[in-house]
Amino acid sequence: MSAGLACQPEPTPSASDTSVEVPLADDGEVPLPDDGEVPLADDGEVPLPDDGEVPLPDDGGNPNPLCPGPVEPDTSAVVALSLPARTRSTLIRGDHLASAQRSTPTRVVVEERAALAIGPDYPSTVTMRLDSVLDPRCGPILGDITIDEIGDIQGAIAVEKTGPTTFAVSVSEEGTSTFEVSGVIAVPEGGLDVCTMYDDTRELPITLLMTVQAARPRWQFEIPASCGARAVIQSNRPLPIIPVALDAAGQPFSPQNVEHPAVDVVGTGVGLRVIEGGAPSEIVATGDGSVVITAADGGDPREVSVIPAARIDAMDVVFAIPGAAGGGRLLADGETYVGGFARTGNRVVAVISGLASGGVPLCSEARTEDFEVTSSTPEACAVDGLFCESNQIPLGDLVTRSAEVITDGTCAVRIDAPAFAGGAGLSAEISVTLEDTDEMRDLTP
Repeated sequence: MSAGLACQPEPTPSASDTSVEVPLADDGEVPLPDDGEVPLADDGEVPLPDDGEVPLPDDGGNPNPLCPGPVEPDTSAVVALSLPARTRSTLIRGDHLASAQRSTPTRVVVEERAALAIGPDYPSTVTMRLDSVLDPRCGPILGDITIDEIGDIQGAIAVEKTGPTTFAVSVSEEGTSTFEVSGVIAVPEGGLDVCTMYDDTRELPITLLMTVQAARPRWQFEIPASCGARAVIQSNRPLPIIPVALDAAGQPFSPQNVEHPAVDVVGTGVGLRVIEGGAPSEIVATGDGSVVITAADGGDPREVSVIPAARIDAMDVVFAIPGAAGGGRLLADGETYVGGFARTGNRVVAVISGLASGGVPLCSEARTEDFEVTSSTPEACAVDGLFCESNQIPLGDLVTRSAEVITDGTCAVRIDAPAFAGGAGLSAEISVTLEDTDEMRDLTP
């Protein structure tokens, strides 16, 4: 089984635990054959399959701990809420990139920019770090860095060394400022063998040329381009909003000391809830109405419409076989697929590629609990539990109920959404013939 295809890890029984859980009948008893006798193995024990596991019944009711469970509406929902700004006082970067144009054989030069928001909700002082450098021409430059000096400060900014590799930056006015941080890299023996553009030395000077833009941001909330002109989501789904900061000139501005601004959210006909410390995009709306979200310090509001499942009147479904390394396959109704399954899993899955209401596409993920998947050909492919991961499926939302391919033959799978279309329901189905399926990889639900 290839990595990324299985949704449930292999069990690891302890040495002292040799018990096996046998599925019971409706009366709570172990189901017996028609003659009432349990066939025993030579050792007098109930025989198990070769893998030691009791096979799961193909009733689609088997849980998978890695699949998310249904999210039910929270009774503590409110009609209005406010979230404080979430900020950062320490800026963590990856490797600092050396400038191929400015670096010399005797000095590494790094050029970087930072954007900081100023205002009562945002930290006016942030800590930055110069601790690792990568030259795109040769890779990491090995060795510990020690900051020696901070100088050539230009603009309304204060910079102070706070540790061997850290410095604090304080801003109070809008504008662009610059400064330099100088230090030394303690290069180990052989540390520059690959980076031959530098002199072979144990102490390699380094200079960081830093530019900082400070602005008082004006916030607006955008929605993904795939949402279209309107933002419509299904009830009990998070708001599809993205906070965007603009500077005084109305240009996009990405302050690194702010994750999101303080927001005020008001629902009409809907309830709102969010996890403690959650972001605006984690606010869940439940009901039939609308939500208006506005940055607490002003800016343009954004409205999101919320509809119940009954108002969804169209859905696009894609059936596929998941796979790896290019092995996934889209399926077309009535087609026959022979062999070539070496990089595919033994499942027929349904993917919701789109939902709509009144011709307007929904801007929220499909809720897998809204769908029922059945097979009319259980001898060839049977619905047998939850499957919630695949490293290669078509774009869309994977329905966690799927059909396991058992043997060659016709596989007919149907998906129903009984609550859609005013309760009349929507459905889609496919029938394909699969041959040489013994090549398929086992995807354990």
